[in-house]
Amino acid sequence: MASERERERCVTGIEGLDRILGGGLPCSSITLVTGDCGTGKSSLALEFLVRGAMMGEKGLLVNTVEPFGKLISSIPRFDFMDADHFENENIMTLELPEILESAGLMEQIKEEKAVLELCSKLKKTIKENEIKRFVLDSLTPLHFEIGSEKLVHHLLRRMSQILYEDHCTGILVSDSGPLSEIEKIVADGVLLMSNFDRGGDLLRTMQVIKMKGTEHSRSRYAIDLTTMGMLTTPLLKGGMNR
Repeated sequence: MASERERERCVTGIEGLDRILGGGLPCSSITLVTGDCGTGKSSLALEFLVRGAMMGEKGLLVNTVEPFGKLISSIPRFDFMDADHFENENIMTLELPEILESAGLMEQIKEEKAVLELCSKLKKTIKENEIKRFVLDSLTPLHFEIGSEKLVHHLLRRMSQILYEDHCTGILVSDSGPLSEIEKIVADGVLLMSNFDRGGDLLRTMQVIKMKGTEHSRSRYAIDLTTMGMLTTPLLKGGMNR
């Protein structure tokens, strides 16, 4: 029999996704949202944080490349987006280059010591601010900066451990490609975002590739990015469309 901890779910609040996952993401898990550019990865991750803030769960968004303002301007304007969530730090935002520079780690990111220090700073922020939802967008540039697959694997393992210990549920955004294979292995869950050509129309799609500890649909779903948030519609028959 599954333990009570295993049955707990972090309700994403995203239309259709919680149903597909049988109630939400497993609590304290780490999920990789991967796919091509323009498939809605960042939109899904941000909606996960905003929906959480609406339910009283504090979130942390770590950007690895572009400033937060630029990230926000590149996604649909959600009707439910409230600037107060960010101004009151219900959703905290950190830019990775600033974290590394303030700690004097910018030139040492390829070293194990720097990776461990980065994890330590993230853990401190999560613990001190009682963060329940975490997003790293995107893992791909960090992967290139570190360079070593061994160190990337170590970073992901440590991040997974931190989230589990502090009862925080996380999403890692990553571009698809060979580099994402190691991420898929470490992650508890994988959501694949794709572009699907159907009769000349290019549709955004989402598919749950894996999600440890829970039954879930393996069907492909069409997704629409609207001002109401991400909407999902079954694209193919089969799976658990409960």
